[in-house]
Amino acid sequence: MTRVSIAAFTEAGVGLAKALAAGLAKTNEYQVNGISTTQRLAAACGVEAFPSLAAWTAGHFAVDDALVFVGACGIAVRAVAPHVADKLRDSAVVCVDERGLFAVPLLSGHVGGANDLARAVAEVTGGQAAISTATDVNGLFAVDEWARENGLRIAERQVAKEVSARLLAGEPVGFARADVAVEGPLLQGVSELPAQGTAPEVGFVVTRNLALRPFASTLHLVPRDVCVGVGCKRGTEPSVLEGRVDAALQAAGISPSAVAQLATIDLKADEPAVLHLARSRGWSLRLFSADQLAAVPGEFSSSDFVRQTVGVGNVCERAAAACGGRLVLRKQAGDGVTVAVAVDEGPARFPGAAREARLSIVGLGPGAGDDLTLRAWRVLRECDVIVGYTVYVDLVRRMFPGKPTLTTGMRREVERCQLALDEAAKGRHVAMVCSGDPGVYGMAGLCLELAGGMPGVRIDVVPGVTAANGGAAVLGAPLMHDFAVISLSDLMTPREKIRARLEAAAQADLVICLYNPASRKRADYLAWACDVVLAHKSPQTVCGTVRNIGRAGEEWEVMTLAQLRVASVDMFTTVFIGNEATRVVDGRMVTPRGYLQRGRA
Repeated sequence: MTRVSIAAFTEAGVGLAKALAAGLAKTNEYQVNGISTTQRLAAACGVEAFPSLAAWTAGHFAVDDALVFVGACGIAVRAVAPHVADKLRDSAVVCVDERGLFAVPLLSGHVGGANDLARAVAEVTGGQAAISTATDVNGLFAVDEWARENGLRIAERQVAKEVSARLLAGEPVGFARADVAVEGPLLQGVSELPAQGTAPEVGFVVTRNLALRPFASTLHLVPRDVCVGVGCKRGTEPSVLEGRVDAALQAAGISPSAVAQLATIDLKADEPAVLHLARSRGWSLRLFSADQLAAVPGEFSSSDFVRQTVGVGNVCERAAAACGGRLVLRKQAGDGVTVAVAVDEGPARFPGAAREARLSIVGLGPGAGDDLTLRAWRVLRECDVIVGYTVYVDLVRRMFPGKPTLTTGMRREVERCQLALDEAAKGRHVAMVCSGDPGVYGMAGLCLELAGGMPGVRIDVVPGVTAANGGAAVLGAPLMHDFAVISLSDLMTPREKIRARLEAAAQADLVICLYNPASRKRADYLAWACDVVLAHKSPQTVCGTVRNIGRAGEEWEVMTLAQLRVASVDMFTTVFIGNEATRVVDGRMVTPRGYLQRGRA
C-alpha cells in the first residue's frame, strides 16, 4: 500500500485534503499518513501543523512513498527542489489545485506512481489528471511503470531510457522469456526474441539472472520474489555468512537484487552476522520458531545434531520454504553456514493480461473528438485493444497512436461486435468505439444481445455526448423541454412505424430531433417527415439544422418548419423541430421550460 502525506495551505485546501484522504482510502491502494497545514489554520481545521513547509517536506520526502500538495504548483516545486535525486529514489509528488480541477504529477510519474496517484486524486475530486510523460500521452507501453506495477526492479536505468526512446521513435524493442513467467499479449512495438534470426538491438528480459544478455543492449527487470534461508553457528563472521550466501545465489543463477527476505530460526534474532546481512542488503528479516519450522510441509534434509541444538532437524531449507514459494536450491553447507533458496513464482503480467475478460463500449461523442468525456479517455488509455468502425478507430488512433486496433467496414455491425467479444474472451480489456453515445443508435444493445452466450465477459457501457446534445448546444437550447429522438432511416425500421412515431410526437407537441434525415436513396424523406408533422404543427414552428457537428465545416441554420421542408440535408445533418413554445432569441433556437413565467408569478 502506498503511503501518502498531504500538505495544504488554505482552509479550502484542507477541506479538499480531507476528502482526498477519505477517497484514497476507499481504493485500498493508498494510506494517508496525515494532513498538515500552516499553524494559523491547523487548530481551526483540526489537522496537524507544520512549522514550515521546507521542514515538512524535508521530513517526508523519500520517507513517504508519495506527497500531495493542495495548492499552487510553484509552491510544491520550490518545496521539493532541494531533495530531488533521481526517479528511482524520489518520492512521487502530485499537486492539485484547491478546487480539485487538475491533478498534476510533478515527480516520479512512472516508477514512483505519481501518474496513477494523480488519476486517483482526479477520480476523487471529479477533476482531470494532467499527465505529461511521453509514453502516456502517446498511448505507448511504459516499461518503468510496468516494472513498478509488477514489483520488478530496473537493473539498468540507462537501458530503460533507451527502451522508451525506441518505442517513442517507432523502432523495434525486443522481449525475451527467461526464468520468470510473463503473461499476456505483447504490446505494440515490442517483439519477442525469435528462436533464430536477427533480434532487435535493444530489449528487455524479466529474470533473476543478470548474466543473461539476449540483446546487445539488455534491460534486466528483476522480481523481488526470492527468500534466502540461513543457519549458522554462533559467532559466525559477517563476511563469511555474506560470502556463503552470495555463492549459493550464484550457484542458483539468482541476482542478490532479486532477494526480498532473509529467513532463519528465532534463536538467531540477535546474531550479528544475520542482522548485518539483512541490514546491509535491505532484505527483510523473517524469524520462525522451531515449532513453526517443523510444521512446514515438504521433504527436507535433516541433521540429528541440528535437531538436538535448536529443536528442528533443518533450518535453512525450512526457513526459506516457510516464506512461501518453491525451493530452487537445497542446503549448501560450509564454514559453519547453511544456505537454501526459495522462489515465489507468481507471473509478471503485461497490461493486456487482464484477469477479467472485459468489453467497454465507448461513446466518442459527435465530431472530431473534442467532446470525448474524461471517463471515455481513461478507458481508451487503459484498454488493451480498440475495436470499431474504421472511421471512428482512425479518429482515436490519432489520440493513442501506439494502441493496437481492429476494424470493420460499414454495415458489418454484427461481425464487429462479435470480434470485440471474442477479443475480450481472451482475457483482454477491449474498447469498442461508437460515435455519439453507444446506447443511442450505437453498438451497446447489439453487444449485450450477442454476449448472452458469453457470461464470462464483463461489459461496461461508457456514455458519450449524443448528436442530439451536441447539435442542440450549437443551435442554442432547443431541448429544454420534453423531446423525442427519431431516426428517418428505414434500414432497420419500417417506414409506417416511423410515420406512427412522427405523428405521435407531433400530436403530443414534443420537440423532435431527427437523425439520418436523408441519403442518396432517401432524398425526399425529410420533406415526407415534415408533411407528417405539419398535420399537427404550425408551418411557422421554429426549427434548426446542424451539419458536421464538432467537425471541420460545422454549419447551422434556424428556420421555420415550412422552410425545413425544402431544406437541403444529408446523413451528416441533425434536424430539430420545435414545439409551440420554441422561439428564436438573438438568432438562437430556444424552447422555454417556463422558469421566467414561474418566477414572475
